[in-house]
Amino acid sequence: MSEVVSVNLSGVESAISRLSGQISTIDGKVDDVSDQVKEVKSDLEKLRHDFLDMVEEQRRASALEQATAELVSVRQEMEKKFGNYSTVRNTMVGILQATDAALVRKATISTVSEELMISTPDYWLAPVLVALAAWINNSRDLAERAIREAVRRDNEHTSLAMALICRRNHRTATCYEWLARYFSTQNAASMDADSMVYIDAYVNGIFGTDEKHLCDDYMVRWMDQVKGSVPDFEDKQAENWAEYFRTYYSDEGSKYPALHDIAQEFGYIDKYLGKLNAIKTISGQFTDIEKSEVNSKSLEEQVDRRLMDLVNSDDPKERQLRAQEEYLLAVKACQGDIKRARRIVNERDTEKKRQTMDIVEQMVRVVKDRSGKTEAYQKKTALRFLSPYINKGFSKFKGDDATEFPDKVTLSINGWSGVSRDGTEREMLHGDYAAFLEQLKGEEIAKAISGTNTSKLRKAGLITLIAGAVLLFLSPAFGILALIAGAVLLLYGKGIESSRAKATKEIEEKYSKLLDEGVQEIDIALGQWREAKASAQELQDYLGMQQVA
Repeated sequence: MSEVVSVNLSGVESAISRLSGQISTIDGKVDDVSDQVKEVKSDLEKLRHDFLDMVEEQRRASALEQATAELVSVRQEMEKKFGNYSTVRNTMVGILQATDAALVRKATISTVSEELMISTPDYWLAPVLVALAAWINNSRDLAERAIREAVRRDNEHTSLAMALICRRNHRTATCYEWLARYFSTQNAASMDADSMVYIDAYVNGIFGTDEKHLCDDYMVRWMDQVKGSVPDFEDKQAENWAEYFRTYYSDEGSKYPALHDIAQEFGYIDKYLGKLNAIKTISGQFTDIEKSEVNSKSLEEQVDRRLMDLVNSDDPKERQLRAQEEYLLAVKACQGDIKRARRIVNERDTEKKRQTMDIVEQMVRVVKDRSGKTEAYQKKTALRFLSPYINKGFSKFKGDDATEFPDKVTLSINGWSGVSRDGTEREMLHGDYAAFLEQLKGEEIAKAISGTNTSKLRKAGLITLIAGAVLLFLSPAFGILALIAGAVLLLYGKGIESSRAKATKEIEEKYSKLLDEGVQEIDIALGQWREAKASAQELQDYLGMQQVA
């Protein structure tokens, strides 16, 4: 038999215990180090942010300082190169105001204008100033020579300035000669807001009567230019307007919610009334435009302001320096934030470009504007040229999804359906709906009480109880069992009857509620059906409209 060897492991266990304690101590120290690392990392991140903020602040301060210095330099250069331009502008504005008030001698005006002509070569406004002075002094020969020189320097600006000056002085015939010359310089594919103001003023008679029709041809020519540059122009315009008119569709479901919920034909009602209400709104808006009164005085004042703006506008030679000045001012306003300053300047440039488009787009934009910021005269001008395309688009819109108003509606509630033609069938529909629910209720109750025959169950229970009473005298044990069985049968039958009674009551309450709610919904739907029919009758004449503009 082998001898059992006993090994003492207490030393090993003690060593393991000590090692475990040391490991726990090391884990604690590792956790402390980890916390310290996290804290150091957080401090470094904060330091990094503070450093970046400091760098950004320094960069902005440097950019702001540089922009301030450059702004001074740019303005000095502008003053050096174009200082006399500002003098000419100020003098021109002064002369225009002085002649209105008759406060300056003609000789003074002539002397000042001729001196500026000498000191400001190549600037178109200087000879215009001389021409204006010669005009005031009735020096026809000098005026003509000055005008020829101004046209040579800048035909577009000179023509517009002379047209506005002539309008201001009620020289209608001469005004139209210059206005026609100005219109000849315009590109139909690139019209800005200023050009549209002069077109609006012309169309609305602010320049007087164009007896020789010097400017009418330009309007026709511009429209033809745009039409010729766009394939299928008229069809695209018609579809564009039809799509615009579709945005006027009204949601009839919000007006007739009950009808929307239970009338099977509501889709037809919605389309029919939605279109008629849209036509009514569209027609009303175009009628308002046509009947609106043009505030001639306001438009005249705006045209006069444009003359002052034109006189004070930068010459093309100045624009590079002016753009630099605008950017440097933006940098100052943004406290040295170069990216933000560039974004602001770029947004301004983008907005200017966005406001420049072909003449048709300009007028379409005006008509579609619903902000209330567009003047009546602008819309009237646009309608004069766009009405054929607007009416073609209206016809296309009117023919979309053509549908008839239904002569009846089918109301559907909880599986029941009933038909109404004029909304007066209230009693008939109530009775029909009640009968439908009564049938459903009967079927559901019959299903709920079907199953075990409780009368037979009670009879069996009574027989069992009688048998148990008899057996008590013959065999007490069997008698007791029979009595228990009889009682169980009676109680079971009573429980079934109670359950059926409860289920029946719940079913009756359910259908009573369905009847009350359904009858109420039928009444509301019938009322809304009558309203919808009346609205269709009232609006049906709008279907006969052939044009809106």
